[in-house]
Amino acid sequence: MLRPPTADKLHSESGSTAFLARLGRDSRGNTLALTAAAMIPIAAMIGSGLDMSRAYMAQAKLQNACDAAALAARREMTGAIFDSDAQAEGERFFDFNFPSTTMNAQNIVRTIAQSTSDSSTVEVTASADIPASLMSLFGMAELPISVTCNADQDHGNADIMLVLDVTGSMKCNPGVSSCWWEQSNSKIGRLRDGAVGLYNALSGGGANTRIRYGFMPYSVTANVGRALDSGWIRDPADYQQDTGLCVEKYHWYYGYYDDCTGNEYVLAEVDHSSSWLSSWRGHGSYSSNTSDGCIEERATIGRSGSPISISTDVSRDDIDIVSTSDAARQWAPYDTSAQEAESSSACPRPARQLAEYASASSYESMVDTVTGYVDGSTYHDVGLIWGARFLSSTGMFASSNPETYNGIPVSKHIVFMTDGIISTSGSAYSAYGVDDEDDRVDSTLGLNAQHVARFQSACSQAKSMGMTIWVIALDVADTTDIEPCATSSGHFETSDGTDLEDVFERIGAGIGQLRLTQ
Repeated sequence: MLRPPTADKLHSESGSTAFLARLGRDSRGNTLALTAAAMIPIAAMIGSGLDMSRAYMAQAKLQNACDAAALAARREMTGAIFDSDAQAEGERFFDFNFPSTTMNAQNIVRTIAQSTSDSSTVEVTASADIPASLMSLFGMAELPISVTCNADQDHGNADIMLVLDVTGSMKCNPGVSSCWWEQSNSKIGRLRDGAVGLYNALSGGGANTRIRYGFMPYSVTANVGRALDSGWIRDPADYQQDTGLCVEKYHWYYGYYDDCTGNEYVLAEVDHSSSWLSSWRGHGSYSSNTSDGCIEERATIGRSGSPISISTDVSRDDIDIVSTSDAARQWAPYDTSAQEAESSSACPRPARQLAEYASASSYESMVDTVTGYVDGSTYHDVGLIWGARFLSSTGMFASSNPETYNGIPVSKHIVFMTDGIISTSGSAYSAYGVDDEDDRVDSTLGLNAQHVARFQSACSQAKSMGMTIWVIALDVADTTDIEPCATSSGHFETSDGTDLEDVFERIGAGIGQLRLTQ
């Protein structure tokens, strides 16, 4: 039988219920419990943040090492040839930028190789494991990182004029300045062997880019007639002619006397027939000492063409302007038969306009061709001025020398190589006539000094036109005249001839631009 609860029992039960109700409403004791429960996920979040931050830092260092390795390996390559030296150089740069102790990295793996799809590209992959700290409490002992990168030498488009000294001293061995014939270890021979370094360094360029080479051999004049429009040639032209008359002279012992050996010369007009000009401009065979195609320099633009007046200052107009009607702006043929002064003469092999060469052998063959005749005195100004004329995008060959190709700018370079300082002769027949007779250069300086001034002015003008000038001083004791021609000290090289291929390779590497492709 159920009995109703007593008053004491009712009082006890109502008190317990009230306590539990009050306890349920009281939150003062919950903070500690909630904090304890939250510690585990908070620790995981902080630990993962710290470990991930370390991993990101390590990956950035790994990427820097990857980039450095790719660039170093590509720089070490010659053209598209990837060898053990290139791989070792890449590995050296990688290890320097990401030592094995970096961030306590484990299992470091790096691969440096030539791309299978593009032989001019170096590909680098690298990976490592970064030990975790707090995350290891949650079963993640390490964080894997990996990177990839590619590097190529982006040649872009480049037009390169090789202005080559083919004066008489180039026939000699290094250390010798005068010889009658080409010696077995000659400087010109070393040039022929070493010049291929430039081609090799620039081979394997990127798609849709173009590398062209032109050649300007020079001595007392330059052989450019085959490239010039016939209207740019002065015809008729004036030359010093022997009058055959006696000249009254004075000797300190004998006094005045008549010299009837024919030493008096006057300017006489010589008409070059169209057939003669055609032969002069032709592409047939010619003797080793031919004057076919060589020129006499015209007057400085703005000056008189009769008599020819030439300044030591070279302007852009002097490089670019041509005319088919103004005789003062036209060149005369270098005519040893018309110029009857008893003077030495020399006409180099024909210059070559900018062109692509499909192989190193075809390039080498052209070097051999343009250096096939070596003789004469040294007129650097002749070579540099004509090199700039053949390279200019705004002058006589503007239509063939665009400033862009396939939408990409064309860089302009002159590689100027000589074995000596300027060495002129008042009695030599040069592009300036016979100085003792014609005296065309308007200057109070001595003969050598006026041509040094004209050469350095031409260098400055070429550089102002955006041309980069590289100078190679081969077996030169005094570089005072030629070093200022270089664009900077980094564009000036010296050589005894034994390392010319390396010198040309360094210039080629300077013309090409290394870049990361990924």
